[in-house]
Amino acid sequence: MKMLNKVAASTTPRWDTMMEVKKMQITLDRMYKELSDILTDTELAALSGGIANLNYALLKLNNNRTAEAVKNA
Repeated sequence: MKMLNKVAASTTPRWDTMMEVKKMQITLDRMYKELSDILTDTELAALSGGIANLNYALLKLNNNRTAEAVKNA
């Protein structure tokens, strides 16, 4: 009965991280669209930079995911 509450470790940590980053991108995109009339150009540039940085992180995670798939096979 004790083991029912344990969560198994993820076998695809990069994939899980990629999905969380994707959620963050969606949230920032929504914020950018909703606040584009209110924010200054500098603030919009900062949001745009955040979106670009998340996209770069997503690409890097995806490039390293091949080794993860081979290791788990």
